[in-house]
Amino acid sequence: MPSIPRIHLVRHAQGFHNLGFEFHSLPDPKLTPLGESQCATLQSTHFPPPSQSNISLVTASPLSRTLHTASLTFSPALSNGKCKPLILAIPDAQETSDFPCDTGSDVDVLKNIIAEQNWKVDLSLVKDGWNVKTLNNRYSPSSRAIQRRARDARILLRQKARELAEAGDDDVEIVLVAHGGYLHYLTDDWEDSDKLAGTGWENCEFRTYNFEHDFLSDGDEEAYFSETMESRKRRGKDHPMFDHEKQKELFEMSMQGWEDQGLQRADRLGAEDEASQTGQEPAAKNMDLDRKTGEVEVMA
Repeated sequence: MPSIPRIHLVRHAQGFHNLGFEFHSLPDPKLTPLGESQCATLQSTHFPPPSQSNISLVTASPLSRTLHTASLTFSPALSNGKCKPLILAIPDAQETSDFPCDTGSDVDVLKNIIAEQNWKVDLSLVKDGWNVKTLNNRYSPSSRAIQRRARDARILLRQKARELAEAGDDDVEIVLVAHGGYLHYLTDDWEDSDKLAGTGWENCEFRTYNFEHDFLSDGDEEAYFSETMESRKRRGKDHPMFDHEKQKELFEMSMQGWEDQGLQRADRLGAEDEASQTGQEPAAKNMDLDRKTGEVEVMA
């Protein structure tokens, strides 16, 4: 009988858009030098190469900052002889808003970035249109759409855990590198979600989860996660995650808290009012990022 799978969820390291709201118009921004050093610290402190020998699968949102974080931190796992040798890019794990900084690159552009950076990535799940974030499609910035794709991402990870167990892996350990706002939807944990701008997760923070119910069964249609007590104690929490009814209350408080921060109110967006709700305006429309130098450019 395989042991209970562990899922390490990681927020990406600092990107240039994290420097302030005025940089949210940067398209698919890179990591800052500090972000790159955060990856080195995460690896040395919590995931040194010897400890990565048990990792079974590394996954990430297909945005540049998440793929880069996964590559810098978890490359040793990709060659441990057990892990799948490529980072699996999961479009359903992309960030929530329709800001340029939260919108991924077209597939051809993304392939070029991956080749230039020599990242080891499996793009088999990333199709044309994965970065279209209108209100009436799968990747809409509305809460209902985000909740659906968060559920589908959990189901996908559960299926991957099953496949690994069926192939003889009796100690499945999976990594997903994703985004601060999205991780609240993925975990259905809204406690402290407005501690930072639009999230309670620090850059390069990781938390560890099990499936709430038997991962070999489809009984839980939501495939919910439950944070381990070891993980919670690591970040100063001495109580288990609140139940899903309490999380509904915390979600409402989070939406108000994020709105108070000047962010998009995702629970008030929906296909039925697309004509009047176009999403949050970028804070600055005249900035771009030089991908070769990493420098922010002010456009004329």
